[in-house]
Amino acid sequence: AEYMGEQQVLMLRALKRALPRVKPENLVDKWKVVRGDLVQVMVGKDKGKQGKVLKCLKKKNVLVVEGCNLVKRHVRGNESQASGIATKEAPLHMSNVALVDPSTGRPTKIGIRFLAEGTKVRVSKSTGTVIPRPEILTVRRRPRGEDHPKDTSPVDVLIRTYFPKKLQAPPKQQTSAS
Repeated sequence: AEYMGEQQVLMLRALKRALPRVKPENLVDKWKVVRGDLVQVMVGKDKGKQGKVLKCLKKKNVLVVEGCNLVKRHVRGNESQASGIATKEAPLHMSNVALVDPSTGRPTKIGIRFLAEGTKVRVSKSTGTVIPRPEILTVRRRPRGEDHPKDTSPVDVLIRTYFPKKLQAPPKQQTSAS
């Protein structure tokens, strides 16, 4: 066995920690769990724990749950933060969590129904109660910028500035009277 260099060891560790790639055909199309929902972990070392969904990584079929699947990471220090060992949440596969029914406080499967006025809602399969969307979804994670001096004004947007040659009238030909 050859000795591996330090650089190769670091690369292997990073690969082991990285999430596996998900083939496009294995990606979940319709996510019924969203950021801010209360979920319960069904499998693993944190089985039975409940927590809020902090992040949904839809390209990897995983989500981060508050207070569950805690791992320790070595953190490099900078001016604002000291170095040391930090505890943070690691992602869980979405199949390992279940949404908590707000009326019973127990995990449930979710169905999609349409109300009389035509709005789409999530419904608990066990009790039939409507599961509301979390309030946190109404707040944007990255706020939209205010009016910027380089933005185009609404009046200037409506002014037509381009006239294609095909739409213009053909130039008149001069006829010489001889």
